Amino acid sequence: MMLARGTETAGPAARTDRETAALARIDAEVIVADTCDLIRGRGENPGGTEAGTVARLAAICERIGAEVSLQEVAPGRENLRAALGPAGGPAVLFLGHSDVVPAGEGWTGDPFEPRIVGDEDGDTAVIGRGATDMKGGLAAALSAMAAVHAVAPELRLELLCTVDEEDRATGVVAALAAEAPREYLACIVAEPTDLEVVVGCRGATNLAFEIVGASAHAGRPEDGASSISAAALLITAVRARHEAADRGPRDPFLGSPTWNVGTIAGGSGTSMVPRTTTVTVDRRTMPGERADRILADLLAEVRASVAASGIANADRIRVTGSVDMTMPGFRTPGTSPVARLASEALRELGEPGRQTGWTAACEGGFVAEHHGAPTIILGPGDITGQAHQPDERVSIAQLAAAARAYALTVLRLAHAHSDPTTEPGTARSTASA
Repeated sequence: MMLARGTETAGPAARTDRETAALARIDAEVIVADTCDLIRGRGENPGGTEAGTVARLAAICERIGAEVSLQEVAPGRENLRAALGPAGGPAVLFLGHSDVVPAGEGWTGDPFEPRIVGDEDGDTAVIGRGATDMKGGLAAALSAMAAVHAVAPELRLELLCTVDEEDRATGVVAALAAEAPREYLACIVAEPTDLEVVVGCRGATNLAFEIVGASAHAGRPEDGASSISAAALLITAVRARHEAADRGPRDPFLGSPTWNVGTIAGGSGTSMVPRTTTVTVDRRTMPGERADRILADLLAEVRASVAASGIANADRIRVTGSVDMTMPGFRTPGTSPVARLASEALRELGEPGRQTGWTAACEGGFVAEHHGAPTIILGPGDITGQAHQPDERVSIAQLAAAARAYALTVLRLAHAHSDPTTEPGTARSTASA
C-alpha cells in the first residue's frame, strides 16, 4: 500500500515516552502564528535592516524560556543567539538567518502581511516574503527546541540567527569570529529543503578583478593599453575553466564546480582606449576548496596570457583581484548520526527522508569549518519552487513535520551520545530514555 506524503508510518509504540511527550507539545497553530509574526518583521536585504525580525524573534525565544543575546554587526543589524539547557550539556545548534531578499514585483497581496491560503491539492500554506526562506524554518526550529527542552532539560539547545545571509554573509563571519571552536553533536540549518536531508552543499565565492591599462585616442590605439582587451582574456579563461570543470568528475550530490562572469564595466567613451575595466566572477566551490588559491591561480594564468597576447603595450597593463565574499561548502557522510537519524525520523513521519545535496550555498559550511560540527540542511518549503519568488509560500503541514523531525532527531542524537551501545532511531520500548 502506498502512503500519502505526511502520513506517519510508525506509531507512538515505536517511541520513547519523552519522544511522544515532545511531539505532543508541538502545536502547528503556534508555529504558523510565529511564522506570520516573523514575516511582518520584514528584513529586506539589500534595502533594509533585520531589526524588526530580530525583535520579534527575541520575543519568541523569551516566551519559550530561552536565554537571548544579541551581537551588533552593523547599525540595526544584530545577530541573535538563543540557548536552552545547561552550557555543559551535549549541544545541538540550529542555524538560520533573519534577512530576506527584496519583495520585488508580481505579488497578489502585501508581501509582508502574511495570508493563509488553501492549495488545489488540499494543502494549506502561509504566503509572505520569507515564508519559506526562512521565517518558517526558524519558527519550526524554535517549536522543536521548546518541546525538547520541556522533556529533556539536560540538553543544550542553541539557535544562531544571523544577519546578511542573502548578500555578503557578514553576520555569520562576525558571529564565529567572536567565539572559540567548540563541540556540537550536530548543526541543523533550517533552510528550505522540501523536507529532504541535505548532506552536502557547494560553497560560493565572489571574485572582483580590476584591469588597469593606459588611455589613448582611438585614432591611435597603439599609443594606449586596452584594459577591455585584457578583460576579454580573463573572460575567456573563466569560460574555459567552467567548460573543463563541466567535463570533469562530478560529485553525485554536488555536481561540479562552476564559473560565471557576473558583471563587466569599462571604458570612458567610444573614441578612447579604455584605461580601466572591472569584472566580477561567481565561483561555486566544492567542499575543501580555498578561495585564495582559486584567485591566485586564475590571476597567474591571466597575467601570463596578457603578457603573451600581443596587445599593444601589454607590459603597461596591471591585473589585480580580490575575494569579495566567500561561503564555504560542506559534506557530511550520509551514515553520520545526524543525517541518518533525520532521515529515519522523516520516514517515520511519512516523509521520504531522502538524502541529497545542494548546488546552491548556505552558511552551514562556516559552522562545519569553524566548529567541525556534523552539518545537515533540513527545513520546510522548496528553495527552488517557492523561495525568492512572488507569493512565496510554505506548507503548514511541512512546518509541523519539520518541527517534529527536529525534535525526534535531537532526542535520538542525545540518546546515541549518552548510550552509544544502543542503536537510536529504531523501535524501542516506551520506557523513558
